[in-house]
Amino acid sequence: MVADFMFAVVWVAVVSVLFDVLQGPTWAYHLSLAGGVVAYFGFFASLEVAKETS
Repeated sequence: MVADFMFAVVWVAVVSVLFDVLQGPTWAYHLSLAGGVVAYFGFFASLEVAKETS
């Protein structure tokens, strides 16, 4: 549960800093934040596969 929370915090922080620096459009910012959901499931699914194969 802590790893889930930390992933979310880091994802939002990185996207926020990136869009503060680049001054990207709002729709791309929201799309990047929503992309964190896909990234979350992909990252933790790959961790599970790695645990099973080792």
